[in-house]
Amino acid sequence: MEKICVVRIMSALKKRGDAQSTIKSLRLNKLHSCTIIDKTDANIGMLKKVDNLITYGELDEDSLKALLKRRAMVSKNKRYEWQENALDDFAAAFLSGKKTLKDLNIKEVFSLHPPTKGFERKGKKTPFNLGGAFGYRGDKINLLLKRMI
Repeated sequence: MEKICVVRIMSALKKRGDAQSTIKSLRLNKLHSCTIIDKTDANIGMLKKVDNLITYGELDEDSLKALLKRRAMVSKNKRYEWQENALDDFAAAFLSGKKTLKDLNIKEVFSLHPPTKGFERKGKKTPFNLGGAFGYRGDKINLLLKRMI
């Protein structure tokens, strides 16, 4: 099953209640937090409801490996220690849907830095297809993730 990476880029303050509850159900409690979800119709509907607060797209294996290697946390202040070939094996199994992050006791939400050199030219208040930052990115989410890791 295909995986979607979701990154929160705007605050939900002064937004309607259903948008705030959707953000909470996606577990995106802080700015620049990231989560990985399955590509299902229900999840796509949730993403479209809060489209102006997040950016999302399909995750590839290289970005997943970099995200897990640099940002996988076990507890609040402790990173996950990867064995020699475990990261490659887990990333392939995770993207195919055979394993989950809970199998290794890794938190499902990743804290990221703001992107180096900022967001796109038109800023966070314009959709991605018009040169901005929020909304659906497709596979270009991987470029943003590399700048935020």
